[in-house]
Amino acid sequence: MSNQFQLLLERISTWSRAMQWAFWASVLTMTFLVWDATIADIGAQWSAKAVAIEMQIQEVNRPLVLTSSDKNNISTFGNVALPRVKSNGTAEMTDAVHAILVAHSVKNDEYTRTKTSRMKTGSLTGIAKSGQQIEQIIGDIRFEATQEDVLKVIADLESSPAIDTVSDIRLSRKEGRFIRVDLSVEAWVIASSSRKGRR
Repeated sequence: MSNQFQLLLERISTWSRAMQWAFWASVLTMTFLVWDATIADIGAQWSAKAVAIEMQIQEVNRPLVLTSSDKNNISTFGNVALPRVKSNGTAEMTDAVHAILVAHSVKNDEYTRTKTSRMKTGSLTGIAKSGQQIEQIIGDIRFEATQEDVLKVIADLESSPAIDTVSDIRLSRKEGRFIRVDLSVEAWVIASSSRKGRR
């Protein structure tokens, strides 16, 4: 290979000075174009990634400033957990409801998982990934208890990490000191979105 290159250089040296300048100018132009199309592009991509990483580091290092509204929400709602996988979220809510009812003096208790509904588009933006959707697992609870135990049961349901919402609370007085309670509980879960059969 070196012999062939040497022969090429010797042949070029026999050309006129103008032809030699034209030849070397063409070689340099071709080399630059190859470099610009490959190495320069890779360098630009690396540079862009470096800038993106640097911006992420700056974002992480930026001090967290909480507004008074943020502080009030944290103190009111406590820790916020991301929605669980559907199978886990359903089982955890069911177990939590039964454990809470057993832990208090209730009678004629009943828990029924009534429905699953898809949350509106735009709810919990950024939580569901591609091919996923956020759903509400809804269950109805009915039980009878004294006023004190009703308040304890509702408080435990609201503070349970397996239950995201307690709603539709309806109370009706029974005989003696007992109150009949009907309410709904929800667990927000991540489910796979299936678009089969849609047009």
